[in-house]
Amino acid sequence: MKQQISKLIIPVKLAYLPVIHAFIRENALMTKFSTKDIMFFNIAVEEAVTNVVKHAFLPGEDANFDVICEITPTEFKVIIQDKGLPFDPDQVEEFNPEKVLDGDDQSGLGFRLMKGSVDKLSFHNKGFGGKEVHLIKFIEQKHIDQFVEASEMGAYEQPIDKAKKETEKVDYHTELLQPKQAVEISQCAYKTYGYTYIMENIYYPERLIEMTNTGELISAVAVTDDTGEVMSHGALERFGKKWAIPEIGMAFTKPKFRGQGCLNKLTALLLKSAKQLEIKGIYAKGVTTHPYSQKALVKCGYKDSAILIGLSPAKKFSKMDALSAQRESLVLSNLKLIEQDEFLLFVPSKHKDILEKIYKNLDIKTQFELPSDSVIIQDKIIQSDLEIEVYDNLGYANMYVNTAGENLEKEIGHRLKELCQKKIETVNLYLDLRDEFSMSKVEELEALGFFFAGAFPHDPCQYFILQFLNNVPIDYSRIVLASEFSQELIVYVKEQDPNIS
Repeated sequence: MKQQISKLIIPVKLAYLPVIHAFIRENALMTKFSTKDIMFFNIAVEEAVTNVVKHAFLPGEDANFDVICEITPTEFKVIIQDKGLPFDPDQVEEFNPEKVLDGDDQSGLGFRLMKGSVDKLSFHNKGFGGKEVHLIKFIEQKHIDQFVEASEMGAYEQPIDKAKKETEKVDYHTELLQPKQAVEISQCAYKTYGYTYIMENIYYPERLIEMTNTGELISAVAVTDDTGEVMSHGALERFGKKWAIPEIGMAFTKPKFRGQGCLNKLTALLLKSAKQLEIKGIYAKGVTTHPYSQKALVKCGYKDSAILIGLSPAKKFSKMDALSAQRESLVLSNLKLIEQDEFLLFVPSKHKDILEKIYKNLDIKTQFELPSDSVIIQDKIIQSDLEIEVYDNLGYANMYVNTAGENLEKEIGHRLKELCQKKIETVNLYLDLRDEFSMSKVEELEALGFFFAGAFPHDPCQYFILQFLNNVPIDYSRIVLASEFSQELIVYVKEQDPNIS
């Protein structure tokens, strides 16, 4: 299924609710949701629309709002978009049924209904662009544990040490993913990473197939010539319109086939595909519990630019808990495919030296300038456009500053508090190094508990990354790094970490 987008422009009147219900129902039927699912989803939509009509505009104001449906291979999303008064979900009182029984006038019921009727609910204040409510229901697809027996889902046993046994060469070739291979890919991912791999789609074979068909995923495998067994896998994943540059990942090799050079050949195939699509660059995240993935990236020319501390959960298989494990830290690495014009970056004086080293390591032409102490925000924007991605199952969140407003640090502080209350363990904050005002606020943001992670050269943004740990213990001595530059970078990151006593 390709991405489908449709939109209604609705006058600010509750009389149009039946029209909106019909619009949602007909779109939802394309996903084969049950009647019950559609009914509950429409309850959430009705609450969101009612809030817009009753609270976003002045009485009698002649205005419209948009209802947008987006259908992708993995989710059904409805966006309620308006340019009325800003909304802060933190100000909504938590619904308490006991107070209702006592006769108190309780608000928050509609908000609770919305959260209970969808899989994911988020609010986006976009400054002068208005605000949006995102209501998402995931399209049901089988997890890998529904395809294979439990006995086939145990973790891989590690191969015998090479010093004791020579690696026997295997004849193989690489190719783009075939639908029949998807189940084996998902099974291998689980046996390698347990439930902790960040790209959750890897665990759903049908999603892999659909994402490959739509171009959201470029997936490749190494297979043996004689039996056609999958030896290794790698992919480029493009995260919607936001990410013009894809992440290379979903990389794993069955233990018995390690040492065959599979990932190198898979990377070559994926790079060839990327160049054919005129993609400017690729990024990857290497795990730090062992150096294998990092070494493979170094061999392929990737350059390290950030270290994301405690980003993903410690590896666990089924009910087996690794009691001594800590959250996985990842090295962010980048590969430039197309030369870019030189551009100007604003860097805080505190981090100027390390940022210059990072961009020199990346071989990206830049000019550096310190932000002015008296920089004035353009157009006197008060409210920031913040975009927040929350991965509850993995315990981390990404926060992007798309447009900075005058109250940037206060808004980020509110969002951070909300994420911590939700028990999110790690938060990464992305600021554009090209935005002088955002970069002038780094010291205030670090006062909230954020600390340096590195840089993320992207298109069109050049991200400066700060990170926050919500009571996450990290033993830096257990972080294994392969390149000399990453070893230098981790020393700097550790020095900036306010959690180190």
